[in-house]
Amino acid sequence: MDIFTISLQVLLQAGLSNQSSFWSFISTIIWLVIFVLLFTPYFQNYMAIMWYSYSVGNFLNSLGRLITNNVNLVINHINQLLKSNGSSQSTGKNLIEKTIQDLMEFVVIEPVSAEPTGLMRTLKLLVTSYNEKLEDSIKTLLPNVDRPLVQNVVDAVDGLRELNYIYKVIMHYYRLSNKYKNPYLMMQVYMLLPIIREYVNALNGAISTFLKGQPVGDAAGPLTAYRFMRSCSGLTELTHNVKDTYIGLCDFEGRRVYVVKARGPGGTVGNLDDGIIYLIERVGVKPRMIITVDAALKFEGEKTGSIAEGIGVAMGGIGVERFNIERTASKYGIPLYAILIKMGLPEALSAMTKDVESAVNEAVERVKRVIRENVRENEEVILIGVGNTGGVAQ
Repeated sequence: MDIFTISLQVLLQAGLSNQSSFWSFISTIIWLVIFVLLFTPYFQNYMAIMWYSYSVGNFLNSLGRLITNNVNLVINHINQLLKSNGSSQSTGKNLIEKTIQDLMEFVVIEPVSAEPTGLMRTLKLLVTSYNEKLEDSIKTLLPNVDRPLVQNVVDAVDGLRELNYIYKVIMHYYRLSNKYKNPYLMMQVYMLLPIIREYVNALNGAISTFLKGQPVGDAAGPLTAYRFMRSCSGLTELTHNVKDTYIGLCDFEGRRVYVVKARGPGGTVGNLDDGIIYLIERVGVKPRMIITVDAALKFEGEKTGSIAEGIGVAMGGIGVERFNIERTASKYGIPLYAILIKMGLPEALSAMTKDVESAVNEAVERVKRVIRENVRENEEVILIGVGNTGGVAQ
């Protein structure tokens, strides 16, 4: 005999002669139904989905508004650039918006990795083609605008594309969970929301920073290279055909230092691997070592602006440029030394903070110390400033 039958018999024995007893009986029935439902697996799944769905749905709504605001921000910035540069070409808002929306939906298909031979060359081609596609599309909207300003818009649109991708992925799992009444899919998204929200906020800050042409935290590497060059003597720029890459030569206490960084002040990361290959295989440079300086994500508990040194190539991304530099260095037996400037993700993608800027000065001194300790006079060394050089010239 179940609990419902027992309760019903008790109520019947107590009698239902008056109205108060009747409403008491109805109230008890309702509470019994709720009690039974609370321990029903289907009802529990439904309530769990409702709880997670509410939180994820609110996040999707706020992310959608954020994307719309940033699209309008980019559109207004493009119109301002056209007006300030006296462009006679009339670019309609609808055309600009359609171009940006198309770029936000633009996809890069990963190459086949089952046969790894030539995989890095294929990845390099895809990355180069993607960057050229973005820049050519923005150039169409801004035909008479200086290239650094175009590059800043390209970086902003790239950030929009990343935000749009995050929105689509979360929406996919949100709808899938509701479709199949599966709380576990929604639960996974819900548990990741704090991390995703932090990344979204960082991208949101990066878009406006790129449009303003300000250096972000990721520019710590190029800024270190820039400040090091200013402390050298006899600085000259080498003529070459490596796209978006600056190569300078200076003298530091009798050592010949080749400095490689992305060419600023437009937002770009350059082609640093091609610059290294050019120096070693075309110019004939024989460096005693290669030093890379880059921003690195810190662990929770580490201080922003702390610096770590190590062996290897300090470079993020998908690994194409790092692979090419490592392969070239191993081919010629060149030691690799790395200097990392630690920061959080929001600090890497937003306007450079005072802590990061101060760490750049310390990184410059560390570069000098490493050169003094490992490179003798009249020897050569290559310094690479890794990162987005937006807002950092040469």
